[in-house]
Amino acid sequence: MINVNPGEAQADCHLIEFPDGKKVLIDVANAADARGTALAYLQGRKIKHIDLVVISHFHWDHYGCLVDLIKSGVTIGRVAINLPASREIADVERPWGADWEDIQATLQFLRDQKIACFTPKAGDRLIEMSVGGVSVHLDVICLFDGINTPIGKTDMNDTSIIVRLAHGPTRALFTGDLNNRLGTYLAEKNFDVAADLLKAPHHGTEGLAPNEFFALVNPKALLVPSPTKLWFSLRSKRTREYFAERKIPAYVSGVNGHVVVGMNERGFSVATERPSAP
Repeated sequence: MINVNPGEAQADCHLIEFPDGKKVLIDVANAADARGTALAYLQGRKIKHIDLVVISHFHWDHYGCLVDLIKSGVTIGRVAINLPASREIADVERPWGADWEDIQATLQFLRDQKIACFTPKAGDRLIEMSVGGVSVHLDVICLFDGINTPIGKTDMNDTSIIVRLAHGPTRALFTGDLNNRLGTYLAEKNFDVAADLLKAPHHGTEGLAPNEFFALVNPKALLVPSPTKLWFSLRSKRTREYFAERKIPAYVSGVNGHVVVGMNERGFSVATERPSAP
């Protein structure tokens, strides 16, 4: 979890490095008050090629530095996207970073650069390999287009591509900005979303998936891409208290800085740039 939230604004950017050297970004954005942070991290690691970028959904704080990344010289193999079925879904959320013209300009830029762009389907396996006979893979759990959904019309957040990384039985779930309505549906339908690590939906803030969804995932640790002030605000109170009451550690990028998780078939470890606040 790259700390792209050192100030007061939020964004998502997660780097996955596979055992065979493949690299994947789940979302690629800087917070509005922290331009250049994602690129600086990748450059610091001397990363010059990303095999796959998954844009969970088209809010600026999830895709906003994709073009800058490519212009910097980082090459990208392919990009997974999920456009809403109606422009209206984006237009009503313009104040929250859903700019249809910018989305189209970004997609045109990808075409101009001859970077493959595709929309996956639920159940697709995006990355797969075997390490010592153990399967390592990245799967699409679900995605909806905002119109053709089991709960009717949704907002942009509920167009998020939800993916799960697995190294044998150890799993990490990336939820984009999954909101309450769709999160409630997934919980009620008992979707297979179980994971050891959960990337908090919607930066941990109000409107995100319900506690029943958290219970279904049943994680052992929470990763929260959130600035410090937001995490300790009333907007994040429900998430903060749910995990604190269950003594499930929450690692917050604004608090802990960059958070590095190691996964293998026996479990996971977490290393943080800074210790957690009391």
